[in-house]
Amino acid sequence: MKDRQPDSRTVQSAPRNGGNSSDLEIKIAWMYYIEKFTQEEIAERFGLSRVKVMRILSACAADGVVVTRINRPAGAQIRQERALEARFGLSAAIVVPTPERDQNVERAIGHAVANYLDASMVNGTKLAVGGGATLYGSLEFISRRPLETGCVIGLVGNLPHSRWINPSIVAARLADAFGIESYQITAPVVVDSPDLRDLLWQQQALRLVRDLALEADIALLTVGDLSRDATIFRHEIVSPDLIAPLKRKGAVANVLCHFIDEKGALVDHPINRRVVAIDLVDLNRCKEVVLAAGGPQKVDAIKAALKAVNVTKLITDQRTADLLIGTLGQG
Repeated sequence: MKDRQPDSRTVQSAPRNGGNSSDLEIKIAWMYYIEKFTQEEIAERFGLSRVKVMRILSACAADGVVVTRINRPAGAQIRQERALEARFGLSAAIVVPTPERDQNVERAIGHAVANYLDASMVNGTKLAVGGGATLYGSLEFISRRPLETGCVIGLVGNLPHSRWINPSIVAARLADAFGIESYQITAPVVVDSPDLRDLLWQQQALRLVRDLALEADIALLTVGDLSRDATIFRHEIVSPDLIAPLKRKGAVANVLCHFIDEKGALVDHPINRRVVAIDLVDLNRCKEVVLAAGGPQKVDAIKAALKAVNVTKLITDQRTADLLIGTLGQG
């Protein structure tokens, strides 16, 4: 489920003291339920007894702070959210604590995605989604809540095997959780030629999926960087041999397998003409576009994605938020 691990220099240590008691309780609940720290590890980290940790966790459950998911943000997160909204012209930002353990960034952001969907999905909602480790990470926290109407539409083509990296899995699993229909782009993510891609989009079935995607109430995306650790290259959805040529063309990110430069424009490379996915410019017709991504290595990619698509909501972690709003350096 990992996409790419943040640089080990960015691991944050929780303070042993300080902050108000509410924030401490939320931090402890987060570490226990989301990051899977043991009660003993938490007690040692905060200089508390294990009994005290147990009481805090019990109180969080009794007070409704924890109902499978963590439901209350801390004050520092709220300040970062307001700063992101002002900096990038967002209607809303959602910031989660940066995990103590590097490999849990996607899991933490996935938890926030699940919270967002739980609050946003109502009868009749058309949800369009991409794929990737971050969105896949949200599936663990999605509560089954059948809706009467609505649908989930995949924004990217498929892979010829069914591992978690297949972009269609996120759409299918979300549709199942909400008891609504799922529509998929039933063509490979990358085809052999631009002519074949154009021919596929002429098929009535794929035109239907594209039309539904562009009518979506919510488009949920993530973004990848240009490293060998990125999901798209690590699992060879696109050959890692293309990293260097794409960088020479100015690519800094991929969104829905489209490679873009720092200004958010598609780079002039043949791979962009062979991708079977909804065009980024067309996503601006969706009512709401949500970008979920985090990790210091993705800062440039996130900035590019915010320029490529009219993102209305951003879901990220605290360390990444600080880097995006310029309050931290990356060194």
